[in-house]
Amino acid sequence: MMQNTQNLSTDILENLLTEHHDFKVDVYESSDAYQVIAELPGYSKDDIDIQFDEKTLTISVKNTSTITQNQDNYLIKERNSNNQNRQFIFKNVDESNIKATLNHGILNVTLPIHHTKKQINID
Repeated sequence: MMQNTQNLSTDILENLLTEHHDFKVDVYESSDAYQVIAELPGYSKDDIDIQFDEKTLTISVKNTSTITQNQDNYLIKERNSNNQNRQFIFKNVDESNIKATLNHGILNVTLPIHHTKKQINID
């Protein structure tokens, strides 16, 4: 288990250091699950797409804002209106039990860890 944690930390650190990110996340590991918590204020669940494929969790958000203004009218425009995504690599995930919730702009994705160790009983 410790080896997986070390590799996970390296993968996450490399991901954080090599890319600019438009939305912030926290990633936690407990003994039974990984937790990804993302700040997505102003987005609804229809704006968010979550995929898990080949050990990679992808969170994509799209701006479906109905406000259309001429760009020349902005004095300051700091809010992002582009599509954004983040990807994270996890090992030993129980894919069939991944769950996600969105509450007050906070997305919480729980990825249960599939423990590969098997207890062998002595006959």
